[in-house]
Amino acid sequence: MDSEHKDNFLQAVQLLHIKLDDLTQSFNMKGQAVNIMLTGVIDIDTYGDPVLKAVFSMDVENEEILMEAFDFLRFSYESNMYMGNEYLDEEEDYESENWWKDLFDDLDSPENLN
Repeated sequence: MDSEHKDNFLQAVQLLHIKLDDLTQSFNMKGQAVNIMLTGVIDIDTYGDPVLKAVFSMDVENEEILMEAFDFLRFSYESNMYMGNEYLDEEEDYESENWWKDLFDDLDSPENLN
């Protein structure tokens, strides 16, 4: 895949980031919603080394919330890595570690997000 194709992909993804920001505004959730989006592709630089080309957007009120979001991502990543299936352990003790299960279990289709 050539570099221009990857750049076009990242530009299209950036439009999704803008749409998410618009959605947050339209629901009057600015300051309540935490949005952190990072999408990247591996490309090869002029020296032949792999580099990450990425677009990101972030709407986080303060560093404490940012650290909480990073902890959530780390936990989710590690759970998926070690368990192989994020739904495997239904006996998790912490509500913050499985609130999303109820959210996704209640969704029948993407149309229910509206």
